[in-house]
Parts: sequence; C-alpha cells; structure tokens
Amino acid sequence: MLRRIPGAAALAVALALTGCSKTPPTIVPVEGIVTINGQPLPSATVTFVPMVQGFGAEYIATGTTDDKGHFKAVCPAGPGAGACENRVTVGDAPAPEKARGLSGEAQTELSRYTAGLKNRPIPSDYGTAAKTPLVINVAAGQTEYKLELKR
Repeated sequence: MLRRIPGAAALAVALALTGCSKTPPTIVPVEGIVTINGQPLPSATVTFVPMVQGFGAEYIATGTTDDKGHFKAVCPAGPGAGACENRVTVGDAPAPEKARGLSGEAQTELSRYTAGLKNRPIPSDYGTAAKTPLVINVAAGQTEYKLELKR
C-alpha cells in the first residue's frame, strides 16, 4: 500500500535536505611572487588549500614559479583560488620529464637539474598544510600575493 505525503510535508522535507548545503568559495584570480629571505624562488610548486569544510580537491589551487618567483594559481574549478582562508604550501616543482626515471641518463640529468636550482633548500615546514606558517585570506578584489619564506 502506497502512502502519499501531503504537499506541505514533502516541501518541508525537501527544504530540510537542501537547506543544509554550504556555498562553495568563489574562485578569484590569484598570482604572486615567492621569495626566501628576499630572493626569488624559481621552480617551486605553490598550493592553496582552502580551509572550508565540505568541499573537495576541486578547490585546491596550484601554480609553479618561474625564474623570477612569479606564479599564477589554477584549480580544477577554474583559474584562481577559493576566496577564503587558505593554508599555502611551497615545495620543489616536479623535475623535467627527461630527469625522471632510473636510467643512468635520467639520474645524471636529475643531478644537473637539482644542482642548478637557485635559492635552495626550501624549509620543510612549508611543504605540508599541517605545518606551513603561510595562511592567506584570499579576497575578491585582491589579485597579487607576496609569499615570503624564511630560513
């Protein structure tokens, strides 16, 4: 036997189920410069991890620094990062394709690549969201962020 829920009760149930959803952070343009002790940090990966519960990896934004330490963040939800509080991690960017692998040539190329990296090492505390001292409040209307790392 099928029972019908009165219209008002059905509406109340529907509102209760959808009323609890959170609004995702707005994605806004984010770029900037990364330095260590005032010197540009090239070939580094910068990651913005939003501190908003209930949203997944589609809001984690990353960028890679160029020779002058400049980066632009992009996340799967769009170019930029979430407009909210973000923990920011900084680590070495992946090695070039020819420097990956176990062959002698790849290992030699990896040695050349790592020896040529400037302004290293990156302090390990910046490498994890749990330890990083970098907490940035990304805001609509602000595009540029300067990330100053210390040794």
